Amino acid sequence: MEIIGYAYTSEDKGYLSSQLEGLGKYGCDRIVLETDGQQNVAHPHVELEKAVEEMSSGDQLIVFELVCLGKSIIQLADFIATLVEKGIELIVLEKDEALAGLDNAVFTSMITSLAQMEKAIIRQRTSRGLEEARRNGRIGGRPRISEETIERIQFLYNNNKYTLRQIAEECNISLGTAYKYTQER
Repeated sequence: MEIIGYAYTSEDKGYLSSQLEGLGKYGCDRIVLETDGQQNVAHPHVELEKAVEEMSSGDQLIVFELVCLGKSIIQLADFIATLVEKGIELIVLEKDEALAGLDNAVFTSMITSLAQMEKAIIRQRTSRGLEEARRNGRIGGRPRISEETIERIQFLYNNNKYTLRQIAEECNISLGTAYKYTQER
C-alpha cells in the first residue's frame, strides 16, 4: 500500500505550505505537486492524473482539502468513481466542521449523491429553457433549407462540376451542408 499526497501551487504560498505540512504530518510516502506552469494548459491536473494512473488497489490518495483537486461537484463525483473502480481510497484531511465526523465512505457517497442531484437540476433547467424558447418561437438546431436550394446544390454538383466550396458560396450555405446534399441521390 502506497500513500500519495497531492498538493497544488497557487498564488498563496502560505496555503501551499499548509498543504505540504498537513500531507507531511499524515505520513505520505510521496507528494505529487501540481505546478503553476501547468495551470495554463487545457487539462490542468496532469500530475494528479499521472499519479492516479500509477496507483493500484489499496493505495491512498491524500489531499489537504477538496478544493485542492480543483473540480466541480460533478467532476469530483466522476473522479471518486474512478478511484473506487481502481480500489484507491481518497482521504481529505481538512473538512468543514459539519462534515468532519463523517467517515470516508459516507463522505464520498454524499458527494456522489450531490453530483447526481446537480446533474438532475441542470437537466431540468435545460429542458425548461428549451421549452420556453419553443413557446417564444425560437427553434434550435440548424435552419432548414428549401427544396429548391437542395435541387440547385445537386444540379450544380452533378451538371456544372462546381466544387463543394463554390456550391457553398453560390447557395449561401456551409461547406458541410453542401457536402451533405451532394451525397444524397
